[in-house]
Amino acid sequence: MNKVFNKLGFFTVVLFFSSCTGGDSSPGYEYMPNMYRSPSQETYGENTINGMNARTPVEGTIARGKLSTFNFDETLDGYLKAGDEAINPIENNAENLADGKELYGMFCEHCHGETGAGGGTVKHALYSVVPHYNDGKLIRRAGVPMNDLKAGHIFHAITYGLNSMGPHASQLSEEERWKITLYVQEELQHYGLE
Repeated sequence: MNKVFNKLGFFTVVLFFSSCTGGDSSPGYEYMPNMYRSPSQETYGENTINGMNARTPVEGTIARGKLSTFNFDETLDGYLKAGDEAINPIENNAENLADGKELYGMFCEHCHGETGAGGGTVKHALYSVVPHYNDGKLIRRAGVPMNDLKAGHIFHAITYGLNSMGPHASQLSEEERWKITLYVQEELQHYGLE
């Protein structure tokens, strides 16, 4: 029994002294050292990984303020300027109107109703005053009634939201928003007024 304790004591002493050699200069083996000490990168600076930086948009995306047809900010001045300057690039034809109607049915009809006169299926106090597209009386923030809003006004409201309506830029592409704008102007803004 003493031989076992002597051997066990000897191995313990050897193990103890061998584990203490080398000091702090040998941290041992590291698996994937970049996970322990990742390289520091400046947020808006060039980096050494693939030459990318935070200013370069990911392929297939559009940087903020870099839409191909609409570069107006979300302020009131941007809204008014969009009404004066923005022109709908979508051709007015049956196919684009049909696409606009389909998109309107998916994204707008639940609040604005089938004919643009409000009364959609959403029943909430916050959404009880949805404006009528064909309202010729109530002056809007553009200084004109709803049935005189220009394409830029409507596109701006879809993109950035307006009052209780949230922005739809993340759900609809730029082209889809213009198609909805076309449909609203051609089919709903003057619905029942002719």
